[in-house]
Amino acid sequence: MSALQPRTLTNQELIKYFAMYMEDNEFGAPVEWQIELLRRFTAVAPDKEFPLRDPNQLDLFS
Repeated sequence: MSALQPRTLTNQELIKYFAMYMEDNEFGAPVEWQIELLRRFTAVAPDKEFPLRDPNQLDLFS
């Protein structure tokens, strides 16, 4: 799998081969594969998935 370039794979292929790396290699996936997976997660993640602070929540330590 070392000849595969993670940037050229579809999301499904990337996940499939990443999982194979995780199973077959005691050291995990190569760094360039980890970077590509993180890059894709970052691209699809919403900017503000969760509010930083709920205005209705009381302070625990006041």
